Amino acid sequence: MRRPLAVVAVATCVLTLAATAATAGGSKVSIEAVTPSGGPAGTEIAYTLAHTDAAGAEQCAVSSAYRLELLAPDGTLATTGGATVAVPQGVAPGKGAIRLVCYVPDATGRRVIYGLCGRFDLTDGTAPPARTGSADIDCPPSPRVTLGQSVIAVERAFSQAFNPQLYYPLKK
Repeated sequence: MRRPLAVVAVATCVLTLAATAATAGGSKVSIEAVTPSGGPAGTEIAYTLAHTDAAGAEQCAVSSAYRLELLAPDGTLATTGGATVAVPQGVAPGKGAIRLVCYVPDATGRRVIYGLCGRFDLTDGTAPPARTGSADIDCPPSPRVTLGQSVIAVERAFSQAFNPQLYYPLKK
């Protein structure tokens, strides 16, 4: 029985995707630090990435998907920024977050999209709580962020499956 080429291609894609997901054990790109760890309105927030080199961080910052957001404690979008983001007036104090969306190169050097979040404590002028270790957190579960992260996860899975196929083509 002959199967249409599209069915074979989709089946191959699903198998490749499953194999890639099962063997992916390396460290993933994440937010290593948020500087400062907290602050009141007017505070400029910066971040550093973990598990990528300087070229990867640069590719992230100039990628077409680049977006840096400040999320309020309830997960809603408080504001967006560029290389940094500033805390606007009127955001309630509490455990907020920054959300970074950008392309970072994978092991093959090709772009893979990520949606990363890091903890930022919004304060009313008092000192933020002390923090040790990585600032990386799961993104807050607000509907807008959850939907965005889901789309990013699907796109990233396909890229991580196809990039090795493009980089290391199958032998004929």
